[in-house]
Amino acid sequence: AVRTPAARMSSPSPSSTTDTVSKLLALVEPTDRGIAASDSTRAEASSLISALEESWAGTDAFASPYLLRNTEVVYVGQSSSKGSNAAGGKYRGRIGRALFRTDALFQHVLDDVAVNVVQFRLLGLVPGQAILRGAWRRDLDQPELASLRRNSSRPLSPNTIAVAFEAPRVSLFGREGRFVNLQLGPPSSVGLDVTYLDERVRICRGAGSGVPFLFRADSCAQPGAPLNAAAEQWRVCVARP
Repeated sequence: AVRTPAARMSSPSPSSTTDTVSKLLALVEPTDRGIAASDSTRAEASSLISALEESWAGTDAFASPYLLRNTEVVYVGQSSSKGSNAAGGKYRGRIGRALFRTDALFQHVLDDVAVNVVQFRLLGLVPGQAILRGAWRRDLDQPELASLRRNSSRPLSPNTIAVAFEAPRVSLFGREGRFVNLQLGPPSSVGLDVTYLDERVRICRGAGSGVPFLFRADSCAQPGAPLNAAAEQWRVCVARP
């Protein structure tokens, strides 16, 4: 089923949503992007995320100026990440985190491409990154939406996109791919339902899991932002043969 835009009885004030976003960002900051969150922290984050989603229900994500930009992954509402995590895969599982210490985690949705990036240090020393780059599509038909939902009972909104990723690319001994720059592994595909956007953050839910993702733009989207240079390093790597 596709959730259709619904009329709202009243809209929260901009200051109200701004305060909620600020509270959410402060709450998740010490949680290692959700992995170290306690049950109570995860429950509070879920409540704040739901409040923001409800305030934004019925809005067209594709008409927003805030969809297409670089963003940093700051929270994933996954209950356990022993084997892997919905953002970063096995690099963010228990063993992966021990071997590949995470320096940064990004997801960029741009005009013609979506990019997931895990920047790490192998054994805490050797810099590298793993990149998933793929084409994204909107205006999905019912069979596509049903396929993306898998066994989830959560309805998908018209803001759902499908992403077809190429085989992952991995660089080592630097993040620009000068020394080790390999493309290996199978292609993959995912669906994301965009449930909230503003000047600072994007919230999405996995189409098949319903897991919430919180992405922050003000840390990396604009030149001069603290992580802007790191957020752009994938481009040099994938441009190499």
